[in-house]
Amino acid sequence: MRSSSLVPVVTAGLVTIVAGAAMSLQGRANGLLGQVLGHAVFAALISFLVGLLCVGIALIVSTRSRAASRRLFALLRERRLPWWMLLGGLSGGLVVIAQATTIPLMGVAMFTMAFVSGQVTGGLIVDSTELPPGGRQRLNALRIIGVLIVLASLAYAAGDRLQSGIPLWAPLLPFVSGALTSVQQAFNGHIRAATESAVVATTVNFTVGFAALIIGTAALLVSGVPWQGFPTAPDQWWILLGGAFGVVFIALTTVTVARLGVLLLSLFALFGNLVGALALDVLLPIPGSVVTATTVLSAVGVLIGIVVTAMPSSGSPREPAPRT
Repeated sequence: MRSSSLVPVVTAGLVTIVAGAAMSLQGRANGLLGQVLGHAVFAALISFLVGLLCVGIALIVSTRSRAASRRLFALLRERRLPWWMLLGGLSGGLVVIAQATTIPLMGVAMFTMAFVSGQVTGGLIVDSTELPPGGRQRLNALRIIGVLIVLASLAYAAGDRLQSGIPLWAPLLPFVSGALTSVQQAFNGHIRAATESAVVATTVNFTVGFAALIIGTAALLVSGVPWQGFPTAPDQWWILLGGAFGVVFIALTTVTVARLGVLLLSLFALFGNLVGALALDVLLPIPGSVVTATTVLSAVGVLIGIVVTAMPSSGSPREPAPRT
């Protein structure tokens, strides 16, 4: 790979790191919001409502985005874009539920470890299929070794927390949601490529996720689960902004997935997520969120895994993506 061809990849990687940092902010906000509202699904509903309002405003004020939304309906009507590619928002809803459920139990850093372990595993699998908008990427030794380095680094950091009494389902839930996020990113990339609009792709995610969460919230309220209210403390206003951070993550990764592929996107987002989690644990600590040398060494290991996976000799040729 020539040095000139590395510039777009590096740029897309840096943008994706910023997106990953936004994801760590979303996790902290939704974890605290779930405690205030009384249930993870309630927190997910508010998060998606805020996100939907953000992208909805962007869609309304942008002539180009409105035209792109009409193009999306035309593509669906003509069956040039499969309807099931609109379902990525369901994965986003599961991510927010996982954040609100497990972060109070194990903190942002541990959630990040489990989530991105699922994300890189899912990315490795998804990249070997025809789902990514940039086409299939053949597996090779360096890509696999890079992912193994990442997973080993995460396992190293997670060891102490797993031995402290955290229930087994706690890391499993973010792991599954992370794996499904890889599928979501591939779907988003297709929608963005077909409509030429990241705003439309992001709006689809939040619309579908919000609709599913309305149903889930209604079921909980009918079953007798109480809604405990909204944040009232002056310093809690920002925990309502989880959806806005989610908009940043989805919009940026929707643009960069075609350049990086799902696996590399997952790795760069992982590193940004880890850096963001470390910063949060230092600047806005919660009980149990202690930055240790183990966590820092894990972040360094993740970066090494990213470098190995992104090395020029590991750039597996992409097979052309099928026309939709």
